[in-house]
Amino acid sequence: MNTRYERVGAMRIGIALCAICSVAALAGPWLCTPLPRIVYNASDSVPPGWYLVDAAAAPRTGRFVLARLPADAAALAAQRRYLPSRVPLLKPVAAVAPHRLCMRDRKLSIDGITVGVALTADRLGRPLPLWSQCRRLRDGELFLLSTTNPASFDSRYFGPISVSDVLGVARPLWTWDSR
Repeated sequence: MNTRYERVGAMRIGIALCAICSVAALAGPWLCTPLPRIVYNASDSVPPGWYLVDAAAAPRTGRFVLARLPADAAALAAQRRYLPSRVPLLKPVAAVAPHRLCMRDRKLSIDGITVGVALTADRLGRPLPLWSQCRRLRDGELFLLSTTNPASFDSRYFGPISVSDVLGVARPLWTWDSR
């Protein structure tokens, strides 16, 4: 049978373990930085291959980002099987604030230079939405545009995204030409 001393000792050990776990849970985020994520891209909107995603890096023009789609665009992408539901997309950043974007007659210009054309339909002939505005990007907005595939589903169709939707900046680790 347990003696009073054994019960008190077990209680002290239990309290000590709870205290240690509590301290570890509270201190963990300050002691550990998030580990980089490695993702594979099979699409041709950026070079196919493996990418290292850094959640701490700042998105800038010319960098690839791994980002969540806006809700309407995500639903359309899943419905049409461009991208599975809840899978983030990997695209290059074409513009940040204070770049001026303009979509006129389906031609996209950034700071007055034409950089792309928005298609009227996808490869299966289904109509595509169109982001059609002329304005400067606001702080915290990014415009994503594929430079390798003119038929890519990007900001030409759903508009700028918020920096808060960016999961990280992606750096190519091992890619190859898909052509």
